[in-house]
Amino acid sequence: MSISDLKHALRKYEFPACAKEALIRIEQLLVGRAAPSTKQMDIAMDIIAEFVFCETDRRGGRRSVGISPLQELQLIDVICEYISACASETTKNTIFLSLFGGMESQRRLKVLSILASMAVSASSTPVLLAVGVWLQQMGCSSSQSLQLAENIIRDHFFLNTSNQMMLKSLANTAPQFVSNFITAVTELYMHDVQGTRKMPPRNLLEVITCWVYSNPTLCMSAQLNPAALPSGSIPMAAVTPLAGLVHWCALAPIYSGESTAPKLRFKERSNVEMADIQVPMKRIKLENDHIPKQGVPQKTVTEAELYTQLHLGVLHSLRAGRRTHGPPTAVNAQNLVGLTPHVQAYAHSLLKRGIKLQNDEKLQDCFDRIGQAVQVALANGCVYGNISNLLAALDTLPENRLLRIIIKTHQQTI
Repeated sequence: MSISDLKHALRKYEFPACAKEALIRIEQLLVGRAAPSTKQMDIAMDIIAEFVFCETDRRGGRRSVGISPLQELQLIDVICEYISACASETTKNTIFLSLFGGMESQRRLKVLSILASMAVSASSTPVLLAVGVWLQQMGCSSSQSLQLAENIIRDHFFLNTSNQMMLKSLANTAPQFVSNFITAVTELYMHDVQGTRKMPPRNLLEVITCWVYSNPTLCMSAQLNPAALPSGSIPMAAVTPLAGLVHWCALAPIYSGESTAPKLRFKERSNVEMADIQVPMKRIKLENDHIPKQGVPQKTVTEAELYTQLHLGVLHSLRAGRRTHGPPTAVNAQNLVGLTPHVQAYAHSLLKRGIKLQNDEKLQDCFDRIGQAVQVALANGCVYGNISNLLAALDTLPENRLLRIIIKTHQQTI
């Protein structure tokens, strides 16, 4: 069937029926044994623009007015129904990436944001897994991915706390989505933007803490379960959220306004090659409260205590990220280097006020958490990239006994 005949057949349908029929035709064009030709890709993109998102008219010209809010909901329902009915992960991801991949259109991003938010509400695993693949292929730190993450946070993590149990269950039903979502979220907070510093909302912090603390392999999910991509496509490397979470936990003592929470104590072995947590995870006490065995933070705990629990979860995740075969993939050394300017700036502000660095408990907590995370990551072979540069950057930080031991030990092994 020629492109003109195909379009003529689709124009017999009203919206949203034309969108539903278009998805079937797009699958016929793009899914097969061999990678689709450039001509097939162009035809599919034309069909998507005219019959799915109604961005062009029958002559190919751009429409100034997009679909209405009602039509957006109808289209989302059509896409949800199609994605949920897909028996093949490859087919599902092929169509989903064709609809939303490589896009610069704010209209499509709006539709995707609503679709993703509704999928979170409904715990729609097929759609969430497709969104997870989209985040990875777009890059979790891309502007589109960050905008999508912000929309999901706005819809589910600011004021609404009644749906926490549903949100926490996503780590079991759609772990790849959750892992890539956390990676994007860590890019949104604890960064200085035009003199202001955004801290994660309390509800978001609680849910992420529960996700990470309860499942040590969650942060590696996108790497452990490679996406089923269309033939001929280039898979983007999955980036774990571990480096971003190390940033959060290390900077929390100096960035948050609360008093510091109890420290995690490490005992030093004679060879200083490994660092073990003194107390088993389930016996850690936060002031006078026990952390529940399931890792669910109690509503009465402070944010400082949540960051302590999150830090513990990150350490266990770093241990779970050990690679038995192949090079390390969990944490980029350069991302850890990015911590040092923030810590140095805080230390400099203390010196300007005449405060001795060794007397500032928040700064020392920050140093300890950096040291603990770096030691566990290096001891378990989780770090890739220029480790020498990482150790040199840590060596520029003010004096801290744990950091000095770790730096000296690993400089001798490189």
